[in-house]
Amino acid sequence: MEIIKNYVDLCRKIDIIETQLLQVEIDLKYWFGRGELPFTGTGADDFGVIASIGNIQDLHDKKHRLQKMLDFYLDIKKETEDKINRLEGLQYQVARMKYLENKTYKEIAKELKMNYSYIRRVASKSNNEVTINLQNPIT
Repeated sequence: MEIIKNYVDLCRKIDIIETQLLQVEIDLKYWFGRGELPFTGTGADDFGVIASIGNIQDLHDKKHRLQKMLDFYLDIKKETEDKINRLEGLQYQVARMKYLENKTYKEIAKELKMNYSYIRRVASKSNNEVTINLQNPIT
């Protein structure tokens, strides 16, 4: 189960990095400008070309770092998806549908043609196993 929860956290992290990249693009347009002429942005007009150059360099460095992080996390995401798709058993199927497909237990029960309370018990058992493993780590 832990792999699925880690996968969800990874997806959130990827979303955050993608949002940060969008913000960097907006900031670059502010300092550099949108047209074909360089330094025609609001930042260059308000603070001057020298300040604009420094900020543009910092933003390009930040964009490069964020893109490297994003590429790294996307590779991990792909590997994790491959591992998750190889998992078998009802517990993993329920967890995959719950955390990856964002389905409710009622939707899962209906799709699997099983009793809702049984699906809840399966999910609860999975969560208890994870909790027990975390409380009593194997040394």
